[in-house]
Amino acid sequence: MNNLVTKFDRLSAVMNEVGGPGLPVLSRWADRVVLLGLVLFALSAPHSIAAMNISLGLCVVAWAARDSVARRFHFARTPIDRPLVCFALLTVASALLSTERGISLPKLKGLTLFAIVYVVASNLSGRGVRLLLGILIVSGLAGVGYSLLEKIVGRGMIITAIRAGSPLAGSNLQPGDVIWMIAKHRVSSLEDVGKIIRRQPAGQQLEIEALHDGDPVPVNLIVTDELKSKPGSLGISASGHSRRFRVSGFSRQFLTYAEQMQLLALLACGLLLASLKAEHSRRFLTAGCLVIFTLFSLALVLTSSRAVIASFLLTVVIISIIAGSRRVALLVVPAAAVIGSLAIWFMLSTRAQSVAQFGDDSTSRRIGYMSAGLRLIPRHPLFGVGMDAHKAHWKEWGFPGDYVTHTHSTPIQLAMDRGLPALGCYMWLVTTMIIVAWRGYRLTSLDESVDTSGLLLGTAGGLVGFSISSLVNYNFGDSEIVLLLLFIWALALVSSHKKIDKQVC
Repeated sequence: MNNLVTKFDRLSAVMNEVGGPGLPVLSRWADRVVLLGLVLFALSAPHSIAAMNISLGLCVVAWAARDSVARRFHFARTPIDRPLVCFALLTVASALLSTERGISLPKLKGLTLFAIVYVVASNLSGRGVRLLLGILIVSGLAGVGYSLLEKIVGRGMIITAIRAGSPLAGSNLQPGDVIWMIAKHRVSSLEDVGKIIRRQPAGQQLEIEALHDGDPVPVNLIVTDELKSKPGSLGISASGHSRRFRVSGFSRQFLTYAEQMQLLALLACGLLLASLKAEHSRRFLTAGCLVIFTLFSLALVLTSSRAVIASFLLTVVIISIIAGSRRVALLVVPAAAVIGSLAIWFMLSTRAQSVAQFGDDSTSRRIGYMSAGLRLIPRHPLFGVGMDAHKAHWKEWGFPGDYVTHTHSTPIQLAMDRGLPALGCYMWLVTTMIIVAWRGYRLTSLDESVDTSGLLLGTAGGLVGFSISSLVNYNFGDSEIVLLLLFIWALALVSSHKKIDKQVC
């Protein structure tokens, strides 16, 4: 046990500039917990928002406990302090003035996501960045491996018939559709379905996640005593597994997974471009970066998410032309064309054929959501209607359909929810993050290691890709994506060796 603690302390000394043998015993243990929380965060970042939140909370509590016992509070100031404070104040004002304060005020907890930036900047050394970056990439690759395996084996069960009297007879499901999850548990046979239903109390509403032409079909089912007693609970016949689905890693959200894969693929792209540009780069390092980039790109392509794939390809071309040599650009542009062609092929084989012509229901619904949001902005230009307040007035405010969601556009959603000044502060915030990463790359690319310059370039690319995708996706409203993006940017900030004002009180 003592040997394990000693090794952990040595690792902590490498990763953390704050801790050390001079701290009191309780502070040293709290410092170990900070390190453990950061490692757990890197492990869970590509997979679980719950695990990320637990890890982040663990870091914050241990950080406060360590500095309180030591009576020295370490807090790093960052380049985003001012835009973040302005954005946060406007967000709070919007929630207080919301048309639905009961809905908007609880949404303020989303501002706590930015704590990861200060946890990393205040507690991590430049040498610790490599370890967390490696853990993040390996963990992401584990999810990619699972996605590829699931694509080969197949998912769920294909409905072959729906019998008369089935509780699903009046739903939107039909033979050929796929049921793959019930009550957030994956199923692959009717036996799996029966076990899940029998565990539920009578009167419970079950969410059945099904697929039609590769896209989700929401179905809800009320559990009854009769349903629980039937051998064939759903009254359907099913056979085989489907390979016509959009991969989602260990989660069930393919769009979230697509955004995560875009960030990790662009991070790998930055590392690859830095390796290709370096004069003394090792071949196995370049080959490794190429393999990692290829795997993350393939996972992104298999999500069949049009907007994210398009933003990814556009960003790859942009950063390769700006940051790479002419030779690199000549290699990357055809590679992007190949990836784009594969994406179209997978999309046509996974989703409805109309998806390639943007004539599907998904496109028309998004346009309707955005149009309704744009109509609301002039009525509440300063502080918006309040975060998610539109969900209580869906029909009244002219949103189409019965499925209550968001506008599918980050700029429109922010302007509608929080007002135009808040949107301006958000743009200031993101622009600052991009400038910091890009300037760090320009300053370190010639005299620093490949991983440092590659991380900074990949971070700048990730922010650009995130911003382009946000035009038609409300990705800023997805905590998993925002936390991963902020974590990567914080790692880049620490690794750049630019002066961070770590105040000690």
